[in-house]
Amino acid sequence: MKKRIMSSLLAIVLLTGYSINLFADDPLKEGIAFFEKGDYQSAVVSFREAVKEDKKNPQAYIWLGRTYQHFADSLNNAETAFIQARELDSKNWMIFDYLGDVYVAQKVAAAALEQYRKAIEIDKKNAKIFMKIAEVSRKARQYKEAAEAYISVLLIDSTNLSAKKELANIYFRAKQYTNALPLLIDLVKLQPGEISYQKDLVKCLYETKYFTDLIPLAEKIRLTDSTNVDLNNMLRDAYIETKKYDKAYQFIVAQNPDSMSIDELVKAGKSLAALKMGDDAIKMYERAYQKDSTLSEIFYDMAKLYNEKERYADAILMFDKKIAADSSVGYRWACYFQGAQSLAKLKEFKRAKEYISKSIEYKPEYIEAWPLLAQYNEAIGNAAEQESAYKKVIELINKADTASNGNSARLKTLLDNTYRMYAFLLFNQKRTTEAIEYYKKAFAINPKDCKLALTIGQIYHRDKKELDAQQYYCKVIQLCPKSEDAKNAQNYLKMMGLDCK
Repeated sequence: MKKRIMSSLLAIVLLTGYSINLFADDPLKEGIAFFEKGDYQSAVVSFREAVKEDKKNPQAYIWLGRTYQHFADSLNNAETAFIQARELDSKNWMIFDYLGDVYVAQKVAAAALEQYRKAIEIDKKNAKIFMKIAEVSRKARQYKEAAEAYISVLLIDSTNLSAKKELANIYFRAKQYTNALPLLIDLVKLQPGEISYQKDLVKCLYETKYFTDLIPLAEKIRLTDSTNVDLNNMLRDAYIETKKYDKAYQFIVAQNPDSMSIDELVKAGKSLAALKMGDDAIKMYERAYQKDSTLSEIFYDMAKLYNEKERYADAILMFDKKIAADSSVGYRWACYFQGAQSLAKLKEFKRAKEYISKSIEYKPEYIEAWPLLAQYNEAIGNAAEQESAYKKVIELINKADTASNGNSARLKTLLDNTYRMYAFLLFNQKRTTEAIEYYKKAFAINPKDCKLALTIGQIYHRDKKELDAQQYYCKVIQLCPKSEDAKNAQNYLKMMGLDCK
């Protein structure tokens, strides 16, 4: 048995020696054999001999350079060998690739990139070279060039996970969230257990305002990381932006108002206002205002909340601040319109008229402003302008009603009220004939209004137009036979010696 084993070992030794001896006359092949065995010292000797024998053979220089790369102190020799190979074969992309690797090992990034770029000029679809360009550029903090190279890798190989990871990281760190977003979506799908990708994706969704998509992902992460402040704040804001104020509330009440930023206080105020928690909302807004009294974005919301709480003087102050800070037509109109009503509540009718007039300057077609103008003119005793305002309401409604074919219930109600108020003004001015005509217009809108029919009958009665009065008294009795208005109408008929037969 021992003899058999010894014979086998001897055969292997003899065979190995024989294999090497086969290449004794070809130092290039001999060197390759040594290289593949990992015997780089012997390989160097063979490749040097190959170069001596044929100085025009680029392969000999390439193998010599590759062998020198395995020795840390021989990188300069490797560089020399590859340069000589390049002189002999300038169309071989692998030579530029190897030379680039040498410069990377020597930590000369610029030189390495130059060689890799030359390699890619020859082989334009080489994902491996693009990847090297990307890595060297990234380490040299040339992120734009690195990103371009990673993109080239993905155009060639869309499944390259390393390229996706690094490109996503570059975009994310550069706050180019729109570019990072699709890459992170892919990475989360490919590696669903990698929590760091999920957190980065939440940030990208937040910054790109995809709040609906953010919510389920952030809620999932919170199951295992509920104390992450940044995550909680982003989820809170997403709830606010999607009007899920009840869910945002849990984060708001958990925060100490004293430690909240201005932005957080404003968002809290907005949420609490939406939840009809006016007093709490005001407190948040007032804290924000104390920190920055120039924060114009909150003035209008504060004014509306003050109005709801009947703090009209405070509301007017905020409306005025918003007007001074914001030149947009929409806000100016709204502040003047609502400010006028706040002033009216304080019985400051002269200023209320000024404000409502300003609102009309910005939106003369807004019908609801004109009855208020009439009301404030009445309060300060300006009957002429009160009448003019009523006429404008009627004009605007008839114009708008024509466009909507008379189908607007809101406009009908407003027109009915205007006819009645205008008629009342005319009656007080003893212009009874005109007053009756406007009361009759109102009755045409509401032909079952017994009180209005009684009023028209009374005016005719006072003007001694008994037959006209009889007509309307009888309408009251017919429409509301058991009402107090019907009893009054019956009494008036008796006074005139008439009835409804």
